[in-house]
Amino acid sequence: MTLTIAEWFGYSPSDASSAASRFRAESLCPFLQKRCNKVFNDRTVSGVCSVLPGRASASPIPICPNRMYAGHFAVLNKVSEIAFGAGHQVTLLSEYQPDAGVGAVVAIAELRLPSRDRHGSYFVDWILARVSPSGGLAEFTAVEVQTIDTTGSYRPEVEELRQGHWPGGKSKAGLNWENVSKRILPQLIYKGHVLQREPLCTKGLFFICPSEVHERIRVRIGGRLEAYGLQHGAITFLWYGLDPSAVGNLRPLSYRGQFSTTVEQVAFSFVAPADLPPAGSYESVIRSQLQIYD
Repeated sequence: MTLTIAEWFGYSPSDASSAASRFRAESLCPFLQKRCNKVFNDRTVSGVCSVLPGRASASPIPICPNRMYAGHFAVLNKVSEIAFGAGHQVTLLSEYQPDAGVGAVVAIAELRLPSRDRHGSYFVDWILARVSPSGGLAEFTAVEVQTIDTTGSYRPEVEELRQGHWPGGKSKAGLNWENVSKRILPQLIYKGHVLQREPLCTKGLFFICPSEVHERIRVRIGGRLEAYGLQHGAITFLWYGLDPSAVGNLRPLSYRGQFSTTVEQVAFSFVAPADLPPAGSYESVIRSQLQIYD
């Protein structure tokens, strides 16, 4: 599958507005209002937020997690509302004041998970901590935000854009859907198990992703997950999409749905996948390669 750059520093590459030009010139992320941290191997800023796969009807697919923070971290406020109820305001840790009052929810970024052998390197993207009226820790929930990685390189197209040219053809880069099995699901299961043992993590783990990533996850685990309410050991999927028709401004990030299950459900479905090939498939291929037939 070939790709086309759909958003560059937040805007369509064909957008010539002053706002789009400023973000490109200063290499700024319009969703975090700071320097873009989507970079190539040599640390050169990429600026690519989302891409279009090679299908005429496709919507842009975010490939940078920061793209999911549109609307001043609206996705975190959505999690707070689901986990703790309405009336809470999410505050970044850097802006939190201990006298914030009743209803404060503090967002703590990239908290390292403990490891039994102390060699683990897993981080939780966000912890949302609800502060009690007395100023103590009432409860917390964890939030993972994932988009999708790419294979190959779209750097030649970025270089053309930097020179003021619209790329003449589609990139040879692709979407790394294998990471759903290799990285995303194993990490969700591990983190879910760790958080299940936390007495104050009463609503479990929340996983935020593009709609396309959620679809791939459900296909990979066979679509056999049972629905559960929020609880210790829950995993709640929230998926979002980008409006393909929005032009001339930043595309809105739209909430598409949610589903809660348990870490045990996800783990069992992951190790016992459905839709396996027929028995004897390897034998048939081997016989074909060796030109051995019954």
